[in-house]
Amino acid sequence: MQLNTVLRHPGVTRRSQRGVSLIEVLIALLVLSIGLLGVAALQAFSLQANQGAYHRTQAVNLGYEIVDFLRVNRGDPEQALSSTVLPFWQQRAADHLPAGTVDTPVFASDGEVVTVTVRWRDDRLDDEQTGGETVTITARL
Repeated sequence: MQLNTVLRHPGVTRRSQRGVSLIEVLIALLVLSIGLLGVAALQAFSLQANQGAYHRTQAVNLGYEIVDFLRVNRGDPEQALSSTVLPFWQQRAADHLPAGTVDTPVFASDGEVVTVTVRWRDDRLDDEQTGGETVTITARL
C-alpha cells in the first residue's frame, strides 16, 4: 500500500477543499474584531471611572481643606466664614469640579462639630435625576 492512498478520504478531492482556508481566516478575523471591541469598551469604561475618582478626590481634598481652615480659626469659626473666604472656596470648587459648589458649613449647637458638603455634576450617572455627586465631611474642630 502506498502512503497517499492511506491518507486519502473517499470523496474528498482538491476541488472540494477550495476556499476552506479563506473561511477559516474570516472566522479568525471575526473573533479578533469582537475581542478588540471588548478591549475598547473596557478602556472607555476605565477612563470614565478614573475621571469620577479624580473628581471625588478633588471634592474630598477641598472639604478637608475647609475643615482645616475652620480648625485654625477655632476661636470663632463662623466669623472665619466671612464674605471673602466662602466665595474663595466656591470658586475653587467651580475650578476643579464640573458645576462644583460648596454648601455653607453647618455647625452643631455646641460649635465643636462642623459638616461641610461639596457637590458637583456627574453626567455619567443615569440613576439620579440631577446627575449629581456629593461628598459630606463631618469633623470635630
